[in-house]
Amino acid sequence: MSKVYKIFAYGSLINQQSLTRTVPEARKIMPVKTRGLKRVFNLASTYRYDDQHQAAVCVLNAETAEPEQAMNGTCFEMDEHSLDRLLEREKGYDFCRITAWHYHDESASFDAYYFKARDFEPYRYLSASKAQAHYLNLCLSGCAVFGQSFVDDFISSTSFWDIDEAGQNAIWQGHF
Repeated sequence: MSKVYKIFAYGSLINQQSLTRTVPEARKIMPVKTRGLKRVFNLASTYRYDDQHQAAVCVLNAETAEPEQAMNGTCFEMDEHSLDRLLEREKGYDFCRITAWHYHDESASFDAYYFKARDFEPYRYLSASKAQAHYLNLCLSGCAVFGQSFVDDFISSTSFWDIDEAGQNAIWQGHF
């Protein structure tokens, strides 16, 4: 019998179409939350590109936060035979263990895994980019399946980097 992995998704994998393209065998998809992490737009994509701006699209990363800070996402199960495809998609990330709770009921927790970028230079959010907006909308449409409060929690627990008009200084942006 193969091992079953529970995966915490906090970005484009929240979108079930995106998830199905990579892990068609994903099952038991549910809304969850975790603590001690924050979602940040600060990572250059290795495969999403904006032709108009001649730049990589900025994608989401998870970073350590205060222990009480909550971040929502989804969790799905998959077997170890499907894990290789997911690890290939998420190359450049470490595969880390966390504790998650069901989004609507925190009475029971379970162990899951998430992906955290390793050894990267903070990258900017391309606020004028249609390709960037497409990625954000992919994430938000995935959240919408679970209701408006889930979307609101996604937005409130997400931050991003931007570049000032001179193009020289990274500016931390608290929210969208």
